[in-house]
Amino acid sequence: MKMDRLEFIGVVVEDLEEGVRRFSEVLGLEFDIVDTTKLDIQAADGVMPDERAPQSGMRVALDASGTFELVEVEGMEEGFRNVHFRVDDIEAAIAELSARGLRLVRQFVVGGMKEAIFAAEDLYGIRVCLLEYEGDSLGDAMRRSSK
Repeated sequence: MKMDRLEFIGVVVEDLEEGVRRFSEVLGLEFDIVDTTKLDIQAADGVMPDERAPQSGMRVALDASGTFELVEVEGMEEGFRNVHFRVDDIEAAIAELSARGLRLVRQFVVGGMKEAIFAAEDLYGIRVCLLEYEGDSLGDAMRRSSK
């Protein structure tokens, strides 16, 4: 399995605007708050990928460099949430990580991006996530229609 690069890390914040302000102030980052209600989200198995889907109020901000994802989800504890790796062949990467003992818990498509999420319990509380998309911009891939 070839991981092209570490795509980004995800951090849960209680208040998205405050998280954007604080990360901008401390690290000099610029964020774009993504309107998740307008994204084309399709579960790989026909079931919504998460009870915290955008339709239920999940809010997301991505920094301009693509390093950080800030997520606001009511009731979720603040802190480090996940690490995303970009791969060329998500199905092969899923098979390889599964063979290494990680359990796939969620798989879905957001616009032109495919995502697979593995159980945090299998790797010291960190959710390993795989992404596959064409082009240079994750944000652009997410905004493309999957149809």
